[in-house]
Amino acid sequence: MKLYAGYKKYSALRRHEKMLFLEAFFCQLWAGLIIKIIPFRYTPVLYAAKLRGSGFMVHGDTNSGQEVIGEVKKAIERAGIISPWKNRCLVESLAARRMLNRRRIPSQISLGVALDENKELIAHAWIRAGDTQIVSEGGDYREMYLF
Repeated sequence: MKLYAGYKKYSALRRHEKMLFLEAFFCQLWAGLIIKIIPFRYTPVLYAAKLRGSGFMVHGDTNSGQEVIGEVKKAIERAGIISPWKNRCLVESLAARRMLNRRRIPSQISLGVALDENKELIAHAWIRAGDTQIVSEGGDYREMYLF
């Protein structure tokens, strides 16, 4: 029943949204596999902002760029719901970076740590493009690494 409801939601999307959802889903699958297979120290190199040309190009004007960023954010959120990985914040951030790189939109991934209520160290990853947090910081994390 849950699968049918998910398919019904998917079929109600416009063609462009379906394509973005599929791209986000496969980017998340790929990012999760990369994290499992390759030592993490190589991840920033693999997911560096590799934008061709002399500078960043944000699809024409700023409003258009913000619209694309919003579409990518929504696709990442939708695909994240069915993502099989436990470390969703990192997988979603890496997938969003891949999607934004393809669109030549600059982004910044942050890795941070905080203490939970039991004084245990917890890690989190988030990504920002322009003024939009695609994967939100969602807490009081101390930023340890940025790429």
